[in-house]
Amino acid sequence: MSRLKKAALLIASGTLLLLVFMYDVVRLTVELGDGGIALLREAMVVAAMFCIYAFMREQARKGIGAAIKEIGRLLMFLVSSVLVAAIVGVLPGLGFSEGTDQALPQNSVTAFFSLAVSVVVGVASILSLLTVKELVYHKRKRGTRRNFLTYLVLLFATAAFSLPMFANDLAFLGTTSFVLAVIMIVVNAFRQNWIVYLSRREKIYCIIYSALLFAAFLALSLILSNRTFLQKAMLFFSGPMERFVLLNSMYGAVYFGMSFITTLFHLPTAEAYERKQSELSSLHNLGRLVTQVFDFKDLVNTVTHVTREVSGARSAWLELIRDSPKASVVEVVSANNITAGEIETVMSNPEYSPRQFVIESKRSLMIDEVGVDRRTRHLKGLGLPIASLLSIPLVSHGSLIGVLHATKDIAYGFDQDDSDVLTTLADHVTIAIDNARLIEQSLERERLKQELMVARDMQKRLLPQRFPENPAMEVAAHSEPSLEVGGDYFDFVHLDEKTIGIVVGDVSGKGVSAAFYMAEVKGIFQSLSKMTRSPRELLIWANQTLRENLERKAFISAVYAVFELATSRVVLARAGHCPMVLVSDGMNRLIRPNGLGLGLTDGELFERSTEETVLTLKRGDVCLLYTDGITEARNPEGVEFGYDRLVDLAVRIKDLPAVDIQNRILSEIGTYCGKTGPGDDLTLVVVKWHGTKSEG
Repeated sequence: MSRLKKAALLIASGTLLLLVFMYDVVRLTVELGDGGIALLREAMVVAAMFCIYAFMREQARKGIGAAIKEIGRLLMFLVSSVLVAAIVGVLPGLGFSEGTDQALPQNSVTAFFSLAVSVVVGVASILSLLTVKELVYHKRKRGTRRNFLTYLVLLFATAAFSLPMFANDLAFLGTTSFVLAVIMIVVNAFRQNWIVYLSRREKIYCIIYSALLFAAFLALSLILSNRTFLQKAMLFFSGPMERFVLLNSMYGAVYFGMSFITTLFHLPTAEAYERKQSELSSLHNLGRLVTQVFDFKDLVNTVTHVTREVSGARSAWLELIRDSPKASVVEVVSANNITAGEIETVMSNPEYSPRQFVIESKRSLMIDEVGVDRRTRHLKGLGLPIASLLSIPLVSHGSLIGVLHATKDIAYGFDQDDSDVLTTLADHVTIAIDNARLIEQSLERERLKQELMVARDMQKRLLPQRFPENPAMEVAAHSEPSLEVGGDYFDFVHLDEKTIGIVVGDVSGKGVSAAFYMAEVKGIFQSLSKMTRSPRELLIWANQTLRENLERKAFISAVYAVFELATSRVVLARAGHCPMVLVSDGMNRLIRPNGLGLGLTDGELFERSTEETVLTLKRGDVCLLYTDGITEARNPEGVEFGYDRLVDLAVRIKDLPAVDIQNRILSEIGTYCGKTGPGDDLTLVVVKWHGTKSEG
C-alpha cells in the first residue's frame, strides 16, 4: 500500500470519528431520537473502524517468522489500552447519567473520553484479531479457513443484532449468535501449530506472553461484562463495537490460555526440535556447497565441521579411499578436534578395526561402548576422550570412496537418528566430493588442453613455413594431425641452388609421443642431409641413429626424394612408407622402392633391404608424397579411400596448379569420410614439374 493510501485511510477515519463526536455533543443537548440519523452515526463508526482495520492489516507482518514479536506487540498495546481505560475511568468530573436504556455522558468531556478509550480498545481488539488470524492460519488445513470465517460471521452477526432496531424483536438471535461465536472460539483455539516451530528461547517467551495476554484479555472481558466506566463508554460509543470487543477479548483469553498450556507441553521437546532444525540447516548449507565450493580442502573441512554440528559429536574426521595398483590407500583428508595420532590409535586394532569393517561391508558402524566392542577395546585405559563411535560409508556408484567418522566422549552417545542424519550427510558429501573431483579433473583437462594447444603451435613451427620457389617446380604441402599434436612430418632441404630434397615421414601412433619423435626426426634429417645427397645413405644413417632412441614397439616410415633441377631427375628412397604417386603423360605409377621402416631392424638388414630409385621427370609431371592418413581414410561404411582412388583423382586433376591439386585431394577425402573425419594424421606434398628452359 502506498503512503498516500495509508494517509487517506487515517484521515478518513479521523474525519468520521470527529463527525461522530460532534453528533454526540449535539445529542447531549438536543433529543435526536433513534431513527435514521442514529443509524447513520453507527455507519460512520463502522466505516471509521474499517479504515483503521485496513491500515493495520497492511502494517501487520506476514508469516510466522515474527510470531513472538507480534504477540509481544499485542501484549504491550493491550495492556496499555486497559491501563488507559482504567486511568480515564477514575478521572474526576467524568460520569454517566443512569435511568435510561443507554447511559449517557454527563458532559462533552465524558463524551470525548468515551470515544477516545473506545477507539483505543477497539484498535487493540482489531490488532488481536489480526494477530490470532495469522497464528491460526499457520500450516492451515482444509477446515481452518472455514472455521475462522464462521467465527467472523457470528462475530459480526452478534454485533449487528445489538443495534437498537433489533433489541426487542430479534434479541434471541443476538444471544444465539453470541453463544455460537463462543463455541467457534473454542474450536479455533486448538489451532496452535505455530508453537511447534518455535525455538526453546522463543517458547519461554511464549509462555510468559501467553500468560500475561490471558490475564489481560480475561480482565478486559470481565470489565466489559460489568457496569464499569469502560463498558458504559463502549455502549455509548457503539453497541455493536462493544459486542465486537467483548467477543474478541473472550477469544484472546481462550486462545492464549490454550497457547500457554500447549507451549508448556512442547517445552521439553524444544531441544530435539532445535537439533532437527540445525540438522536441516546444515544439510541445506552442505547442499549449497555441492555447487558452490570448488576448493577440495575447503569442502572436506566443511564436511567434518557440519558432522560435529548435526550429531553433537566431540570430534569427526573424513577418510578417502584411493585405489592403487597394489592395494587401496586410505587418506585422512580432514580432521576436526582430533589429531592424526589419535585417529591412528583408534584404527590400530590388529584384529579388526572399525575402518576394516566399513570397507569390507560398506555398512554403517555404531559402537556404543568403545571399551567393550572387540573392534575398539584396545582403546580402554588409553585415556582418549572417546566413548562411542559412529562410522558412515561414502558410496559412489557402488564403490566405496571414503568413510566419515564421528566420536563422543560418553557411552551410547549416538542413536539411530544420528546414523540416519549422518547417512544423509554422507550422501551429500559423496556428491560434493564427486563434483569437486570432476571439477579438478576438468581443470586438469583444460590445463592439458592448453598445453597441447601450445605444443600444436610449436609443432606447426617445426614444419616448413616457406616452400621452395623455383621456376622448374611448383610445391604445395599440407599437414593436419588427428589430435592436437601428431606424428606426421614433412620438410624441405635446400642441398644447393639446383637440388632440393623433400622428406615425408610418419611416426607410428598418434598424439604426444608421436609428436616428440617427429621433432627428433626433423633434427636428424636436417643434420644428415648436410652430410650426404643420397636418399638411401641418409635413411641408413637415420636408422642407425633412431634405432638407439626409439621404443621397442615404435618405428618411423619415411620417403626421401631429391629433385635435381638441372637434370630433371628425382632420386627416391623409401623406408616402409607409402609409395610415391607419379602422374606423367596421362600415365600413372606407384613408385615403391624396397625399404623397411626406420627403427625396426639393425643396420645390416636395413642397408640390404633399402633401395634407391632414379626417375626422369617431364614437363607437367605430378609427384604426390603423402602419409597413410590419405589412403587409409575411411567413409562411414568403413571402406578405405585407397591408392586407386588417389591415383585416379590425380590423373583427372594433373593439369591444375599444385596448390589446387592439393586442395582438391583434401576436399575429396573430406567428402569421402563425411562427419567422421579421416581419423589419422594426414600429410600431403604435391610437386608439379615445370622443367628447365632447355626442356621447353
